Amino acid sequence: MSKYGYFNEDGTEFTITDPKTPRAFDNFMWNDVLFSGVHQTGVGFFDYQVDEKEAVQLFTGIGRICDFDVFGRDHLMSRLIYVRDNETGEYWNVNWEPVKKAFDSYECTHGLGYSIIKSETNQIGSSFRIFVPKGKDPVELWTMGFENKSGKKRDLSVFVYNQFQFSYKWGFNSYGDMFFRTTYLNEENNALIANKHPHVTPHNHQTAFMAPDKKIIGFDGSRDAFVGQYNSMNEPQVVVEGKCRSSIGSSDATVGVTQFKLELEPGQSEKINLVLGISDSVEDMTPLKDKYLGKMDKAFEELKEYHNDFIANNRFNTPDEHLNRMLNVWMKHQTAYGAQWCRWGWMGYRDIVQHGYGVSSFNPERTKVILREALQHQYTSGMALRGWNPVDTKPYSDSALWLVFTLVSYLKETADFDFLSEEIQFFDEGSATVLEHIERALNFLENNKGAHNLVLIKFGDWNDSLTAIGKEGRGESVWLSMAYAEALRQMIDLFEHLEDEKVNGYNSRYQNIKDAINKNAWDGDWYIRCYDDNGRAVGSSESHEGKIFLNTQSWSMIAGIADEGRQQQVVDSANKMLNTDIGYLLLAPTFTSFDPNIGRISCMEPGICENGTVYSHVNVWMVMGLLRAGRVEEAYQAFKKITPGYFEGSGSDAKQNMPPYIYANGCYGPDHKNNKFQMEFTWITGSVAWFYNVLTKEMVGVQPDFDQLVIDPKLPAEWNEISVSRIFRGKSFDIQINRSTVSEITVSLNGNVIKGNQIKLADCQASNTVKVLIP
Repeated sequence: MSKYGYFNEDGTEFTITDPKTPRAFDNFMWNDVLFSGVHQTGVGFFDYQVDEKEAVQLFTGIGRICDFDVFGRDHLMSRLIYVRDNETGEYWNVNWEPVKKAFDSYECTHGLGYSIIKSETNQIGSSFRIFVPKGKDPVELWTMGFENKSGKKRDLSVFVYNQFQFSYKWGFNSYGDMFFRTTYLNEENNALIANKHPHVTPHNHQTAFMAPDKKIIGFDGSRDAFVGQYNSMNEPQVVVEGKCRSSIGSSDATVGVTQFKLELEPGQSEKINLVLGISDSVEDMTPLKDKYLGKMDKAFEELKEYHNDFIANNRFNTPDEHLNRMLNVWMKHQTAYGAQWCRWGWMGYRDIVQHGYGVSSFNPERTKVILREALQHQYTSGMALRGWNPVDTKPYSDSALWLVFTLVSYLKETADFDFLSEEIQFFDEGSATVLEHIERALNFLENNKGAHNLVLIKFGDWNDSLTAIGKEGRGESVWLSMAYAEALRQMIDLFEHLEDEKVNGYNSRYQNIKDAINKNAWDGDWYIRCYDDNGRAVGSSESHEGKIFLNTQSWSMIAGIADEGRQQQVVDSANKMLNTDIGYLLLAPTFTSFDPNIGRISCMEPGICENGTVYSHVNVWMVMGLLRAGRVEEAYQAFKKITPGYFEGSGSDAKQNMPPYIYANGCYGPDHKNNKFQMEFTWITGSVAWFYNVLTKEMVGVQPDFDQLVIDPKLPAEWNEISVSRIFRGKSFDIQINRSTVSEITVSLNGNVIKGNQIKLADCQASNTVKVLIP
């Protein structure tokens, strides 16, 4: 059990009972045009992108990163609600910080697309609900509630505070931000207006507003006026004095402060609803304000109904309660965020394509949109950009490879083979069918090999920080060669289904790259990671630092490279050299000195990012490799080690410091100088796409194929029975999997035993009961 909170019964909410969590226990909420980060005290960021031209960070908030270069929390200080007792002069925050006054009770509930903070201080009960409605309206919707729990009348002032920045994110420059900012009160609309009005702009959506349904009796637009020249956020001068100064923000630290007066009899309560939003003018603010004020509860119920429908399909019930809520709720939710906004709105090529893979089983329409957009950012050579939004042209060799895994997953889910013939433009010139795009991606890898017949790494591969391995064009990636081998295997399956004669050539390619890896990349006890431009092995027993990397060990099992004997050796080596209390390290030993032939990874502080962290991506791939090698118990234990919310074992103390409902990009490694095993970068990891697919398809074993549903479970020994409700191509499958004394898997469809573990769709009704007996 988490010492900082608890899940509700169906796992759709996590309630935090202490605001002083060891790191941010954050929630993400989003729609088609904005995404917001909300910490357990309500503070955080608000970013929006209303068209394809530029994204804008509305709130100040370097805390979007959360873990690096955050000196104090001042830059996160938005969504603050100060309450002042006008009789005594005492004041506090509904959301505890920054005043941090002792409270009588406090809780923050993070749900799917919303957060609700409830507190009681000085016998005033308060609540603060924040959510983002579905669709394309760039608004956050707030409901603030106040109740007098004392036996006397209370005279209160409420101050609502936000910091506005309007900072462009993707490279557009208007000669600074602050020179063009102002904030003021628009009395006609009872709204606080914040505006940026530069001489050049990518779009006009730069008029923010705070529009409540209660009369604003005071305002401030300047942070200096609100806080005071020598005060700070925990003692703002205006709150101390009890009256706003009617300051207009102008080319300074522009903020939005609105003041309200409350007079509450004993037992009386009152609510204030507020729309925080963006428009292209004050005039266009009105429709947004009118759409939600007076209808906020209805919008909230619609949001909850949407998420209830979202998680109702594809349900998994296993003996592991925490796995159930992660699989049925939070993994799907986190993957859906990635499929919409990727990494804080930045569309890294491999990142967004992997998120498309992640949602392919429950939102294949979004997968198809992602594939189309990604294919348009591929060169005619077969290579692809490093990312777009903004465009990043650094030549990472792996970018286009990820298209294979996502496309094949999409086709198996939908049977939309017509998509393969769709003509799509290249980024530089010309166009080709979807299938030709994919073949060019693989031809590029096939035709760009080095001295060891392994794929050239160029600027880098999945490991972004191996930046100097191939700076002269000769460095080779063993991992990329393995991933290429797995992509070939998936294309072989596709060509066999299409009855395309190319299957023979792809079989030869696979055998050749497999032979080259086993001949040139085996180090004796594990597979090396790469060869640099000088032909030196990196990630080998001869390396001083970075002797072993996990990726080549896991992918040797995923791609069928290692035979059974070598599988045992790579697992033994990984367990001996890379395993920690909370999962496997990406590499060991950590780099501590610069190597000009390896690159930036060797300059990083020990234990961060790629340099010796417990990285989520490499762990889920190890889980996948162990499953494919038939090492089910080890795979299950590896999954529980890396997954937040499991508190048994030697890593329990470190895991208590993690939000138990969400994956991070990774955790600092044991060599970090200050924060061993602290989470870094919550929410934005592409690994969650793999966690969802590996668990549902490889462990639970319900696998879509091109024309059938394959059931091939690999269950931990302690699981004797599981059930799955699965929607597949418009048909509903209720699947029961039980252990039995049979020696092989037996499948029964609607009472009729069928051969093997494959259910043909032609044999199915709209709704089907499937019973599976496994040895």
